[in-house]
Amino acid sequence: MTRTEYVEASKILTHLFNTASFVGIDFGSGPNHHLLYFKRGDHEAWLSIEGPWHVQTADLSFDEDMQLQRLIQLRRERVHAVRLGTDNPHLELIFESGTALFVNGFHEQFESWQAGDARPLGGDKYLLVAMPQGELAIFVEEEA
Repeated sequence: MTRTEYVEASKILTHLFNTASFVGIDFGSGPNHHLLYFKRGDHEAWLSIEGPWHVQTADLSFDEDMQLQRLIQLRRERVHAVRLGTDNPHLELIFESGTALFVNGFHEQFESWQAGDARPLGGDKYLLVAMPQGELAIFVEEEA
């Protein structure tokens, strides 16, 4: 990812998630596939996770049931900051409580995560995809 792509993606992710509340989750077809929904006023955004993720806490347990419980405890909490990795598109959402959701952005063969602003999936104006090999695809609706 170039410096320009990194800056653009960081701005879009901040627009999508910063100050938005985590309002829901759908469980996908695979064991690691989860679809998270966020809302801020009339603005809605989503994050589809298809790769490894975890809720960072002092306890280093990575038990799936415990991680899902920690994620669900973040319901209705607002995102305070968004961080994007520089070498790979690892995504970190930091909530007001200080709890962070880390989503791995690198996989050899598959997409790790996608984010957009149109429910249930897709992008009304923005769509970002963490592609295989650590690439990041950015789709922005062009102004008419």
